[in-house]
Amino acid sequence: MHDEIIEILEGMYLENLSRYVKIKEIPEGKELLINNFHLYTISLKFYDILPGLTIITDEKEIEERYPHEKDLLQFNNPDDLLVMSYITKGSCQMPVENNKFIFINGGNMNMYIKGNNPRAYEFIKHSTFTHLVFDKKVFNKNKNSTLEPYEEILNKLFELSKENQNLVFKANDEIIQVIEQMKLFDTYNKRSCKEYLKLKAFELILLLDNIEIKDIKDKQRTYSDAQIRVVRKIKNDLSRNIASYISLDSLAVSYGINLTTLKNCFRDMYEKPLYTWYREYKFHRAKELIQNTSYPISKIANMIGYKSSSKFAKAFKKEMGVLPSSYREKKR
Repeated sequence: MHDEIIEILEGMYLENLSRYVKIKEIPEGKELLINNFHLYTISLKFYDILPGLTIITDEKEIEERYPHEKDLLQFNNPDDLLVMSYITKGSCQMPVENNKFIFINGGNMNMYIKGNNPRAYEFIKHSTFTHLVFDKKVFNKNKNSTLEPYEEILNKLFELSKENQNLVFKANDEIIQVIEQMKLFDTYNKRSCKEYLKLKAFELILLLDNIEIKDIKDKQRTYSDAQIRVVRKIKNDLSRNIASYISLDSLAVSYGINLTTLKNCFRDMYEKPLYTWYREYKFHRAKELIQNTSYPISKIANMIGYKSSSKFAKAFKKEMGVLPSSYREKKR
C-alpha cells in the first residue's frame, strides 16, 4: 500500500504512515493504532466532545525514542489550535527556540499553540499523555450562552500560550485527579460517556483558569542536539559494557561534554541520575542472566563488574531483597 493521507477528524489527519495504521470505531470516538514492527506501537484515542474541543489519549511503547521529523498528526489550521497536554508517564523531547530542546516528564503539563511548534516531540521509551485540543475558530463559531464562560477562559489561555512559545508547569493534585477521572469514562454507558468527558474537560478548563500559570511555569534547562546525541551515545555504550566502572569525570572527558551538562541532561532525559540508571541496569541484566542461564553466580558477578561474588551477593540482596541463589531457585 502506498502512503496516503488519512483523515481522523475534521481538520485533523495523518500522512506517511498509512501502511502501519489501523483505525477502529470506539464508543463516542475513534482509535488509531500504529504498529511499526519492533520500533514502536502507538495508540491514540480521539473524542470530539464539542465542535472545536477534542480529547486525545495517547500511549506510546517505543524501543528507544520516536524520532520523526514532524508530528504524527497534521492539522489544517495549526495557528488556531491550543494544545494542553498532561504527561502521565514517560519523557519527551521538545524543540524550542534557537535549535535547542527541553525535556518534559511525567506530572508536567505543556501548553502551546500548534502553529508555534510545528516540529515534533521525540518520545522516549513508554509514554502516556492526555491532550485537550482547542480549535479557537471552530469553538467560537459554534458557541452558545452556556459555553461563553469557557470560551472566555480558553481564549485567555490561548493568548497566554501565544505570548509564551512553550508553557511547562507542574500539574497540581486537582488537575491530576480530573485527568485520571477522564480515563474512567468507559465505565459509563455509551449514551452518558460523552457528557462525562465534556464535564471533565470543563472542570479542567476551570482549574487551569484558577492557577497563575505564568507564575508557576518551570524554568526548563535547554540542550543542543549535539549534547543530546552525546548523552544518548553514552547511555547506549554503557548498556553494552556493564562490566566496567567508569567515573562521571572520565566519561565527560572521553566524550567531550561538560560534566554538569552530562549529569543534568541525563537526568532530564531519563528521569534519574546516570549512576542510578547504570546500577539499576546492571542488576536488571544480572536478574536476566540468573533466571535464563545456568552460569555460576560468580561468572554473572564478573559479567556486571563485580570481582567478588560475596560483594555482588550483598549488593544484589540490597537491590532485590533476596540473594542471587535464592532468586534463581524461586524462578525455576
